[in-house]
Amino acid sequence: MYRDLRHWLSCFEECGELKRVDGVSCDLEMSGVWEILAREGKGPIPALLFDNIPAYPKGYRTLFGLLASPSRLAMCLGLSQEQGSRLSLVKSWRTKMSNLQPLPPKVVASGPVKAHVLTGDEIDLSRFPAPRFHELDGGRYIGTCHGVIIQDPDSGWVNVGTYRVMVVDRGRLALHMVETQHGRILWDKMCNKRRQPMPVAIAIGMEPALWFASSVRLPWGISEYDYAGGIQGEPVEVMPGPCLGLPIPAHAEIVIEGECLPGELTDEGPFGESLGYYANLGLSPVPEPTVRVKAILFRDDPILTCAHPSKPPHDYGLMGNIRHAARIWDILEKSGVPGIAGVWCHEIAGGALFTVISIQQVYAGQSKQAGLIASQLANTGRYTVVVDDDIDPSSLNDVIWALATRSDPERSIEILRYCPTTSADPAVSPREKRKTKLAPKPLYSSRAVIDACRPYEWKDEFYPVAQVSNELRLQLLDKWGHLFKEFLPDA
Repeated sequence: MYRDLRHWLSCFEECGELKRVDGVSCDLEMSGVWEILAREGKGPIPALLFDNIPAYPKGYRTLFGLLASPSRLAMCLGLSQEQGSRLSLVKSWRTKMSNLQPLPPKVVASGPVKAHVLTGDEIDLSRFPAPRFHELDGGRYIGTCHGVIIQDPDSGWVNVGTYRVMVVDRGRLALHMVETQHGRILWDKMCNKRRQPMPVAIAIGMEPALWFASSVRLPWGISEYDYAGGIQGEPVEVMPGPCLGLPIPAHAEIVIEGECLPGELTDEGPFGESLGYYANLGLSPVPEPTVRVKAILFRDDPILTCAHPSKPPHDYGLMGNIRHAARIWDILEKSGVPGIAGVWCHEIAGGALFTVISIQQVYAGQSKQAGLIASQLANTGRYTVVVDDDIDPSSLNDVIWALATRSDPERSIEILRYCPTTSADPAVSPREKRKTKLAPKPLYSSRAVIDACRPYEWKDEFYPVAQVSNELRLQLLDKWGHLFKEFLPDA
């Protein structure tokens, strides 16, 4: 395993999955370069470490693409980096996830993040190269690949969530949390209902397993610190924040301590989001909780970690797909649905908007049952497709072929109305979202479940597939594969 982000980066630099780039501006250039590389590049895309950033102190760096390759994600999760496919990565993670034993964090007196501590008039958020990610963004974002640490005042439970953070000025931040997220519930509890300040710590450049954990939908009351410790096989080291006392990662690159005050909101956004739109309220900023900064801690030569949402595919889509697919697979089996052969959430649809489940049919209605359960396991789930076990759920070619040839719209499609959604959903009109900002009001959307399996009643009579058999394929590759090695990696 790895000790911290820097140890992690040194491991991948040795194997060519980290590239250092000098002289790139944090104003649109870094994110633009990364987006082009991530969208158009071939093979495993290296993480990019930007250094010697114009107008910023020497040594201040930014990192893009932390978990944007299968091998980097596998190392983060403590899995073999020799995964045969994306689906095998889901299977490996689901197996580990099912047996994961949470490990509470280890409290230490101090850590590398305390190398520099700024308070009072020294506080200046503009000293860090926080990027402007998209051309229509309303500000610079210091928090995209990070953890926001909030403690429940009643139970002491510590939540670490990835809620985006925009720089407002030298000493203030805007904190965006959607309606169903734990941080939003805690903010509403403390600032709205009890009218008391909410202490907040924002950790940037954490251990990769802790960032992964901060984006997982864990049950209320389970800390992401404990979950990350279980992933790593050893506790995350935390120390009391010097200003507010919240437990902060001792090996983080940057930690910002602050408070949200009751009734204090500031305009946040617009910001290009992970589904590929400015979907919160279009190009209108939205009032969000304000963080008044009390202290900034950072290491020597700090690294500001960045995740770049955009029209899919984007840099943390793979992480989200593995996370969603493994969770859905696990819940389906725990719900008693047999024969689950694979689950995949397609990156091109933002992950949870298009989920495919592959099953071995053993009874009538099983495919519909699996689809209906899975359709409710994401806030913004839109389409759930169920296919037979001869279909690779991660292959859009296979999935669309099955959908077009094995489904009958009248029999196969179920529309579910009045399902929950969030303000990140681009299918909900800005008018409806504005109503929820003025007064609490639920947001709804519909969902579709599509049964693209062979009809159970006559599946044994279904037409044979016209395709080279696996036996003949292996024979031909053995005989002629040497002629096509550059085109066929398996040859």
